[in-house]
Amino acid sequence: MPAKRKTSQLHEPLARLISVEKTTEAEKKTLRPYSNSRLGNISWCPTYGVVSAQKKYPTSARSMALEAGEAMHKVFAAIRIWQLMYVQKLPKHALATGNRIFGPKRWQVCLSECDSHGKMDDLLQLTFAVLRSTGFEDDPMDKNRTIGNMQMAIIKYCEKRFDSFKHWPIYVEDLNNPRCLIGIEQHFDVVLRFSNGRAIRYIGTIDGLVWKTMKKEWFLDENKTANRITDGWIKSFDMSHQVTGYNASSTSVFGFPVMRSRVIGCKIKPTGSEEDVVAIEPIERTLESMQAWGRWVYRMVDTFE
Repeated sequence: MPAKRKTSQLHEPLARLISVEKTTEAEKKTLRPYSNSRLGNISWCPTYGVVSAQKKYPTSARSMALEAGEAMHKVFAAIRIWQLMYVQKLPKHALATGNRIFGPKRWQVCLSECDSHGKMDDLLQLTFAVLRSTGFEDDPMDKNRTIGNMQMAIIKYCEKRFDSFKHWPIYVEDLNNPRCLIGIEQHFDVVLRFSNGRAIRYIGTIDGLVWKTMKKEWFLDENKTANRITDGWIKSFDMSHQVTGYNASSTSVFGFPVMRSRVIGCKIKPTGSEEDVVAIEPIERTLESMQAWGRWVYRMVDTFE
């Protein structure tokens, strides 16, 4: 007669999300961290999501989408730092942020390769220097994600966003303290606490926190690169769990909730159309949408376990 199985959490009714709080040092040692990408992999295909998280198989193949995305995100961070320096006139805060994200030596090298006049050309020089500093190299098997295409995408991005910088200032906690909390590439590590006592650890990085001057509201910024930007791609963010999760986690980073977001899509191979750079906003979340996100996280973690 087979042994009796222990009652599994898979068959428990879903509990209600009670809070999202910073992970304690003790919890960091005991709770497995889940990112949105890991949870998304489990949602897309449970077998792939579990296996990819548990075992790494030796391969010489490059993940070009991942490499290009990481390189471009460093460029987007540099653009925000430039905005902090020249538009918001906070050079000390910008220097401290550049040192934090890139390291002092690398950031100084990138700064030394561009002029300091606060013009568009200066911004492009900085972004190209940052792109070179990532070490990204072309792959003959990938004709889309190339240095040339990425540079063209950066030009399109800067041309489209340059004049709007003054209308979207970056969050700065203390104007007198350059080492204060600044809304550029901030990591979070939080625990979702449920009504049945369960705790799930969730990690990620917020690209930016900005103030929309016309609406007088805070927005989380999320940069995305894509091969194609279609209506379907744009609409997908209306229900995006990543956007909801990052909104829910914002309080743990900044100390106050942020319920609105802006997604800025950048086509990795520009075609000269209006779709090369698209800003999607406002994307708004409610307490109920956060409960829906909490239920999704709960189910995906159950599937993994």
